[in-house]
Amino acid sequence: MSIHIITGDGMILKGRIKFIADMTPECNILSDIGTDHAYIPIYLVKNERCRKAIACDIREGPVAVANRHIKQFGLEGRIETRLGSGLKPISEEEMDVCVIAGMGGVLIREILAEDIEKAKLAKTLVIQPMNCIETVREWLYGNGFDIYDEGLINEGFRIYNVIVARWTGNTVSKDEFYYHIGEKLIEKKDPLLKRYIQRRLDIINKVLSEMKAMKDPDFYVIDQHKKMREELCLLLEKID
Repeated sequence: MSIHIITGDGMILKGRIKFIADMTPECNILSDIGTDHAYIPIYLVKNERCRKAIACDIREGPVAVANRHIKQFGLEGRIETRLGSGLKPISEEEMDVCVIAGMGGVLIREILAEDIEKAKLAKTLVIQPMNCIETVREWLYGNGFDIYDEGLINEGFRIYNVIVARWTGNTVSKDEFYYHIGEKLIEKKDPLLKRYIQRRLDIINKVLSEMKAMKDPDFYVIDQHKKMREELCLLLEKID
């Protein structure tokens, strides 16, 4: 478990959740979509990183848990919980900084696409997909959002990406490679990038091995994976 709640006044976050909180800028209103336990809103409000927060979830159970934690820290006056899907519980006037974390990339893309006008109003979107991150990057670039920061965090046996984006109206089409490996990670020389690439290569090699063993392999998909492997290897050689 990456989070530890300390009874009383303090809260300690660790791992992925702490990294998401660290990547979240100071703001007036924080909206946490799919809040689960409301750890991020509580931590940011307690540390005066945001004035107030809205903790949203589509399920009643997590909202009930969030309410208990909010009450535990005496933050009922500064953190509000709402039940609903995606950005729907958030009004346009409340779209300041929005965290969408701990979901699949396809679901995150759907949430943003369903309420794109609201998403455009956010000063900052902090996004942490559990998978299919290339889907999220491609959608953001193709719909006028700029990924102006990104980082990697290792937790357990996985490395997670956290994307920080905002709408500029400038739609961009990138090389397929940069949907899979974020440009900001390369620019920043993220300390985990080398390990992240090596893990991606392990996955690609496993997929290629399985596809070659198939009776009727899809050679186009095989070629795409081989191309990605070559580009990853070239990037790996450039990393100190």
